[in-house]
Amino acid sequence: MTEDNQRELAQKLLKKYLRGECTPDEERIVNKWFFSFDDEPSLPMAESEAILGRSKNVLLRRFEGEMDVAKPNKKVFVWKRIAIAASILLALTTTVVLLQKKQTVAVPQLAAITPDTSGVFKNDILPGERFAKLSNERGETQLLGKENQAEDIQPTAFKGNLKLEVPAAGTYSVVLSDGTTVWLNAASTLQYPDQFADDERRVKLVGEAFFQVAKDASKPFRIEVENSVIEVLGTSFNVNAYHKEINTSLVEGKVKIMSQGHEAYLSPGNEAIISVDKIRVQPADIQKNTAWQRGEFVLEGSSFAEIIDQIARWYNVDFVNAEDISPNSRFDGTLSREVRLSEVLKILSYTTNRKFEIDGRRIIIR
Repeated sequence: MTEDNQRELAQKLLKKYLRGECTPDEERIVNKWFFSFDDEPSLPMAESEAILGRSKNVLLRRFEGEMDVAKPNKKVFVWKRIAIAASILLALTTTVVLLQKKQTVAVPQLAAITPDTSGVFKNDILPGERFAKLSNERGETQLLGKENQAEDIQPTAFKGNLKLEVPAAGTYSVVLSDGTTVWLNAASTLQYPDQFADDERRVKLVGEAFFQVAKDASKPFRIEVENSVIEVLGTSFNVNAYHKEINTSLVEGKVKIMSQGHEAYLSPGNEAIISVDKIRVQPADIQKNTAWQRGEFVLEGSSFAEIIDQIARWYNVDFVNAEDISPNSRFDGTLSREVRLSEVLKILSYTTNRKFEIDGRRIIIR
């Protein structure tokens, strides 16, 4: 893009703003630019907005070629801004380009439908990928793709209580303010503050996540899941809360489970199954329960329903006639989550002796 084109885009953005036609994102950009010229101590928001409002007509006339003969306002620094208004084109040039780039970062087509190269299916589907949406209490959002690093997802504007949402066919990891790393599986949401309170570290989870909690004996780490609370001091564990029963599998450390007046403690290698009226502790298949975090589907010891549940979330598909497969069927082996859906279905077809058809995002079992 040439400098003249950038200048024209910046001018159009300012005019659009002055006429009240900007989107919220565009309005924030112009507001931020306008007040960036202020050397005086910051004013209350209400007064700042009033000052900006009184300046709009003057700025608009300047950019439409009219001579301004208005008398100076007592707020000298406002007229200082207007005096340098001609520089807005240069000041906004970079901002407009960045805004254009931001607007082009749309939600990617996760697990995209693609032509089938084997000649067996109507179409194929690519695997999911790293993607999430971060939002704050003001409704501002940031889309996070595979090019973002975990430490990049908290820009200055994102303060207070945050929500990280991972859609179906997505996965994402985030490093919290205390150094705890959380990996989120597909169709999962994590709510957390940008800075933890002095007495505890508390987050809220929907879906599935693997936690590697930073040690801090003076500040317990607590996870709210449905009507339960999982409390740790420093440990690695997996929480699966997709269904009514919540599964917590402990890799290392110690975990305390509290639910509906019940309490239980986990030691490494065990899992807690939290249901409505009880907590059941039993030995866990850690490799199976944490396979998704390593990029795998572990079939061994899983029912067909469990397997297609994982596949449906990762490839964003629906299975038809799944009830025809015996719920008691068990499978062996490990599959990569990085392959196309057709490769996964070929293995399932072999082990079940059934035919799987891909029709868009519907998987029909024959």
